[in-house]
Amino acid sequence: MHTTDDTLPLLGPEGLLAKELPGYEHRPQQLTMSSLIGEAIANGQHAVVEAPTGVGKSLAYLVPAALHAIRNKRKVVISTGTIALQEQLIHKDIPTLQKVLPGLRAVLVKGRQNYLSLRRMEYATSGQQALFEQREQARELQLIKEWAATSNVGDRADLGYDPHPAVWRQVVSDANNCLGRRCPRYDSCFFYQARRAIEEADILVVNHHLYFADLALRGEHAAILPAHDVVIFDEAHGLEDVATDHLGTSISDAQIRYYLDGLWSAKGKGLLAESPWGDGRMAVEHCRQAADLFWRDVAALNLRAANDEAVQRIAQADAIDNSLSPQLDQLAKALRAFAGQAENADEANELKAQADRADLFAGTLRALISQQWEHYIYYSTVPADRGPIALTASPLSVAELLREHLWDATGSVVLTSATLAADDSDRFLFLRKRLGLEDAICKRLDSPFDYQRQARLLVNESPLDPNSERFVRATAQWVGDFLDQSPGGTFILFTSYRQMQQVHDLLAGRLERRQRFVLRQGGRMGRSQMLDVFKSTGNAILFGTASFWEGVDVRGEALQNVIIVKLPFETPGHPLVEARHQEIRRNGGNPFMERSVPEAILRLKQGIGRLIRTSSDSGTLVILDHRVLTKQYGRWFLRALPTMPTERIRIDQQP
Repeated sequence: MHTTDDTLPLLGPEGLLAKELPGYEHRPQQLTMSSLIGEAIANGQHAVVEAPTGVGKSLAYLVPAALHAIRNKRKVVISTGTIALQEQLIHKDIPTLQKVLPGLRAVLVKGRQNYLSLRRMEYATSGQQALFEQREQARELQLIKEWAATSNVGDRADLGYDPHPAVWRQVVSDANNCLGRRCPRYDSCFFYQARRAIEEADILVVNHHLYFADLALRGEHAAILPAHDVVIFDEAHGLEDVATDHLGTSISDAQIRYYLDGLWSAKGKGLLAESPWGDGRMAVEHCRQAADLFWRDVAALNLRAANDEAVQRIAQADAIDNSLSPQLDQLAKALRAFAGQAENADEANELKAQADRADLFAGTLRALISQQWEHYIYYSTVPADRGPIALTASPLSVAELLREHLWDATGSVVLTSATLAADDSDRFLFLRKRLGLEDAICKRLDSPFDYQRQARLLVNESPLDPNSERFVRATAQWVGDFLDQSPGGTFILFTSYRQMQQVHDLLAGRLERRQRFVLRQGGRMGRSQMLDVFKSTGNAILFGTASFWEGVDVRGEALQNVIIVKLPFETPGHPLVEARHQEIRRNGGNPFMERSVPEAILRLKQGIGRLIRTSSDSGTLVILDHRVLTKQYGRWFLRALPTMPTERIRIDQQP
């Protein structure tokens, strides 16, 4: 077994980074983590490390990853859950490490859909009048062409704005329409330039969605990523959800409509608009009519269900008449016939690519309706707000799939996050069971922050039902009183939009009279803009739901209070959650204690983690859900939190 510690010369108090970087701060937890990961990589083991904020986990795993890649000439993949962390790695942490390892090469890997195809752009430009319903879209295509002439990377992110979907789909690099080395623009192709950079790099930075999309494609020999024997998942607390999404499949009415409109829209535009193939346009219309009827049947299936949930399980195969797949088959057949009659290779390739897409849609629908895959949960989604209607199949458990395709197939996999343990032990039993990870080196690191000095915890003991109107009124009154006494910036975190809106509406007038700047999720601002405004304001009040519980970094005086309104239990009515709970019961277990409680603990730890981000931060944490004190399972929540001064409050009294 390899046990040599290669990290000390770099990360130690007298190491190269300490000498290279002014003000370098040695952190014992960082060195412990780096040594452990180095040992796991060297011995071909997996590792799970909970590293609280402030440990410096990025450099802790980058050092052994870089040393392994350089010495063994093997690529290491680092997968993150957020764009913010990707940018931190590429623009800050890796350049820092390159100061002491100048030969290190790293690249940010993106999916093909981010790159422009020069050949497709030229073809689209030649027929733009037939493609677009609006003159502005044709103009945007010209702007993209001008940008492509000066761009070195052809990455959509470099455009500086989000292109209209109808325009981007005509120029995006498409696997179904790629000629590879036969393409006349192969040497200058942006996508293949990016692929060549990947081949030359030591470290590949990706996001979880790309990694699991790649994992799903490996069995079809269509992998996105090159061979690698080490992968490090940062922000690994969300892996089960991402794996469930990508190892399952879904199709929506919006996808079908978008596809058909690209061929022949209601306004007479699209790929088939100026062609002599009226039969193709007729086939599109037949598909459109069949799609309208099909998705109406899906919606009707939901209406016949026993409750009002937007998401409903489809308990048996062939519950819906598949009238759409045969029409898509006919469309694909027509498109391939047209491709054989095309005037040029570009036109033929476009038609073949669209035929392949029709085949894919038809096959996916057949698999979903016939419930082709065992141990999957099939359900429909019919939002009340007229959002996309969808059919979905999700694996009941990802454990066996990950065991086969990830743990057994990869030399060393490292999972790290600030929140991985659902209790106060080093075993990570909840996480490992969900993910099918049997053997791993496990370690929970101590926080480098002094919570006894930097924070205090207020916990409500008033036994009000957290789902009641009385609780909402008491919460609004108590929070208003608390904010009168605490002028600092505050996050108020909810588990539902409805309750957030209720409390906001009760408090808005009072906060306005106190001249407090209020931000509410779901308003006109997006999440990133809300955070920017919150940070710059300094003492704002932010009402937020799920997306503000994690991945948010507000440092200093701008955030001095985090108020958790309810314990974040997962939605019990979702078919996948229900099915997983039923599976636990069939095996003689208690789904509430074995899944609901640990899941909620991890989410609570994420929410609590918003407050203390540096050694100079301070503030107050508040939990208004009395169940952490009055329910037997409540002690598990409190034990999972950092130790800090704790005070009991009653939300039906003045704070």
